[in-house]
Amino acid sequence: MKAKRVLCLSLLAFLLSALPARTSADQASLAEEIRRLEVYLLKAQTAEGSVCVPELLASAQAYLARAKEEFEEGDYWEAEDAVEVCRKSSESLWDKILVCGEDLDRDGVPDHKDRCPNDPESYNGYQDSDGCPDRVPQRALLTPDKIELLEPLRFDDQTQELLPADNLVLRDIVVLMKENPGIKIRIEAHVDSAVAPEQALSLCRTRTAKVKGALVALGVEDGRLETAEKGSLEPIAPNDSEWGRRLNRRIEFVRIP
Repeated sequence: MKAKRVLCLSLLAFLLSALPARTSADQASLAEEIRRLEVYLLKAQTAEGSVCVPELLASAQAYLARAKEEFEEGDYWEAEDAVEVCRKSSESLWDKILVCGEDLDRDGVPDHKDRCPNDPESYNGYQDSDGCPDRVPQRALLTPDKIELLEPLRFDDQTQELLPADNLVLRDIVVLMKENPGIKIRIEAHVDSAVAPEQALSLCRTRTAKVKGALVALGVEDGRLETAEKGSLEPIAPNDSEWGRRLNRRIEFVRIP
């Protein structure tokens, strides 16, 4: 009996060793398919798949999770099997979701939640649940507290006019304001401690007026914008270096109720 068991184990080991090894190209292809299914199921989840087809979606998600786990552990054959089952579970998912909820533009966002029912959503990781086509802003980002600038606004030191390069930043701010019509912004101007206190507020007032005027000219409603002159009272870096002073000379866009 023992000899027979050893023989069976040896035969199993031989059969496993005879399986063709997966190449790096095969692994990359499998990884790409896992990523594709992950995006697809996320889109289905956003499109109320958990309401319309909860069991089917849950099954597909479970097999996808298994595929990712097997892939990370290096069990590529097991991962491929799980991917295949996940793919089959997902085949009819989208059609059933569309039948469940009216969706004129067939982007997966039901019409009752779709802010742009005639134009399909751009699934790019940015506001993917509002149903509108959009692009990811490159120079400004909306956060719960403010519009965060990824590139600062700069002014001519003599005239205090916005520089031409600022137009790109301002246009991204306008995009965020138009995509989120319910928000209001307070434009805050800050300077560094090198500016005399009696000049700081006047300088800040000029700069906030320039920024507000530029945004209004680009289509933002005047009533959605307020201004505040902060002077040098709220530094974000030490003023004992040029680097710190440059950071303290800034415009901030704070969300207000």
